[in-house]
Amino acid sequence: MTGGTPRHLDELMVKLEIAAEQGVEGITLLGGEPFAQAAAAAQLAARAQQRGFSVMAFSGFTLAQLQNRRDPDVTRLLEQTDLLVDGPFLTQHPDRNRRWIGSTNQQIHFLTNRYQAEDPCWKEPNTVELRWIDGELQVNGFPTG
Repeated sequence: MTGGTPRHLDELMVKLEIAAEQGVEGITLLGGEPFAQAAAAAQLAARAQQRGFSVMAFSGFTLAQLQNRRDPDVTRLLEQTDLLVDGPFLTQHPDRNRRWIGSTNQQIHFLTNRYQAEDPCWKEPNTVELRWIDGELQVNGFPTG
């Protein structure tokens, strides 16, 4: 719950405008825990959706746990989320078959009609994404193990 760099919502929206010009379809809220800062994340998600972006969120909590909180900020964030991947990432149970999913215990929840389980992207296996940024190699998207 420490670290990170605070950013103003308007600053993030400028970055989203640039991303939209480059053909980016949506945003993903993940790591730390988006629902630990649900009020701010809900504002970002709402503004992103108003701009036409999709919103995907990863949470270490299950959907039921989030709904049982009865926290208005958590409810608002769920209402602004198209796709929720819930459950903790378990390194001992890597999922190499479902795209963007880290471990086999995690579930995908289609919270709006924007995407469907039958969409072609869900038929593709998990992949690795390598980025070289400022002399640093970043590896994303493929579970280890």
